[in-house]
Amino acid sequence: PSALAQDREAIAAGNAIYREKCADCHGVGLEPTGAGADLRELRAADRPKFDKTMKEGRNQMPSWDGQFTPQQLEQIWAYIRSRAND
Repeated sequence: PSALAQDREAIAAGNAIYREKCADCHGVGLEPTGAGADLRELRAADRPKFDKTMKEGRNQMPSWDGQFTPQQLEQIWAYIRSRAND
Protein backbone atom coordinates (compact mmCIF):
# COMPACT_ATOMS: atom_id res chain seq x y z
CA PRO A 1 0.00 0.00 0.00
CA SER A 2 1.02 3.56 -0.58
CA ALA A 3 2.34 5.76 2.21
CA LEU A 4 -0.87 7.79 2.07
CA ALA A 5 -2.99 4.66 2.53
CA GLN A 6 -0.80 3.61 5.45
CA ASP A 7 -1.19 7.06 6.98
CA ARG A 8 -4.96 6.86 6.61
CA GLU A 9 -4.99 3.41 8.22
CA ALA A 10 -2.86 4.64 11.13
CA ILE A 11 -5.09 7.70 11.61
CA ALA A 12 -8.25 5.57 11.55
CA ALA A 13 -6.76 3.10 14.03
CA GLY A 14 -5.58 5.97 16.24
CA ASN A 15 -9.04 7.53 16.13
CA ALA A 16 -10.60 4.27 17.34
CA ILE A 17 -8.14 3.99 20.24
CA TYR A 18 -8.55 7.67 21.07
CA ARG A 19 -12.36 7.42 21.16
CA GLU A 20 -12.16 4.47 23.54
CA LYS A 21 -9.39 5.63 25.86
CA CYS A 22 -8.90 9.40 25.54
CA ALA A 23 -12.10 11.14 24.45
CA ASP A 24 -13.67 11.30 27.91
CA CYS A 25 -11.01 13.77 29.04
CA HIS A 26 -9.66 15.22 25.80
CA GLY A 27 -12.98 15.49 23.95
CA VAL A 28 -14.63 13.74 21.06
CA GLY A 29 -12.74 14.66 17.91
CA LEU A 30 -10.16 16.40 20.09
CA GLU A 31 -12.68 19.13 20.95
CA PRO A 32 -11.57 20.13 24.48
CA THR A 33 -13.87 19.47 27.41
CA GLY A 34 -11.81 21.41 29.92
CA ALA A 35 -10.91 18.17 31.70
CA GLY A 36 -7.71 17.57 29.74
CA ALA A 37 -5.18 19.41 27.60
CA ASP A 38 -6.11 20.48 24.07
CA LEU A 39 -4.15 17.92 22.09
CA ARG A 40 -4.66 19.88 18.86
CA GLU A 41 -2.00 22.25 20.21
CA LEU A 42 0.72 19.57 20.09
CA ARG A 43 3.26 20.19 17.33
CA ALA A 44 5.35 17.60 15.51
CA ALA A 45 8.30 18.56 17.72
CA ASP A 46 6.22 17.69 20.80
CA ARG A 47 6.39 13.95 20.17
CA PRO A 48 8.89 13.37 23.01
CA LYS A 49 6.55 15.26 25.36
CA PHE A 50 3.62 13.10 24.20
CA ASP A 51 5.63 9.90 24.76
CA LYS A 52 6.76 11.01 28.21
CA THR A 53 3.24 12.02 29.26
CA MET A 54 1.78 8.73 28.02
CA LYS A 55 4.44 6.82 29.95
CA GLU A 56 4.54 8.84 33.17
CA GLY A 57 1.20 10.65 33.29
CA ARG A 58 0.87 14.32 34.08
CA ASN A 59 -1.33 16.28 36.46
CA GLN A 60 -4.71 14.47 36.43
CA MET A 61 -3.73 12.15 33.58
CA PRO A 62 -2.64 8.71 34.74
CA SER A 63 0.30 6.82 33.37
CA TRP A 64 -0.56 4.64 30.39
CA ASP A 65 2.82 2.85 30.55
CA GLY A 66 2.46 -0.66 29.20
CA GLN A 67 -1.17 -0.12 28.16
CA PHE A 68 -0.39 0.46 24.47
CA THR A 69 1.96 -1.16 22.01
CA PRO A 70 4.47 1.06 20.22
CA GLN A 71 2.31 0.71 17.10
CA GLN A 72 -0.77 1.90 18.97
CA LEU A 73 1.14 4.92 20.29
CA GLU A 74 2.15 5.72 16.69
CA GLN A 75 -1.49 5.44 15.65
CA ILE A 76 -2.72 7.72 18.43
CA TRP A 77 -0.01 10.22 17.53
CA ALA A 78 -0.97 10.01 13.83
CA TYR A 79 -4.58 10.77 14.74
CA ILE A 80 -3.63 13.72 16.98
CA ARG A 81 -1.33 15.17 14.32
CA SER A 82 -4.05 14.77 11.68
CA ARG A 83 -6.22 17.16 13.72
CA ALA A 84 -3.47 19.58 14.82
CA ASN A 85 -3.98 23.34 14.69
CA ASP A 86 -0.70 23.96 12.92
